[in-house]
Amino acid sequence: MTWNYRIMKHKDKETDDEWYGLNEVFYNRDGSLMAYSEHDEIVSDSPEGIIKVLNMMLKDAKKDRPILTEKDFKKEKK
Repeated sequence: MTWNYRIMKHKDKETDDEWYGLNEVFYNRDGSLMAYSEHDEIVSDSPEGIIKVLNMMLKDAKKDRPILTEKDFKKEKK
């Protein structure tokens, strides 16, 4: 089995709303589609929007900023 990230077009069965999501897609050994992740990694109203967000994420991640941990978000008890 192999996998990669793919842009997928989704449609809500109840409302007919459509959106695009970046999903993990899994393949059988013969290369045929097998499954995709239940949750979208990134959501946008267009494929171009997903690419824009990915570029922003790469730019932000490359900046010289300290690595965060969960402890950075815990409030001190008074």
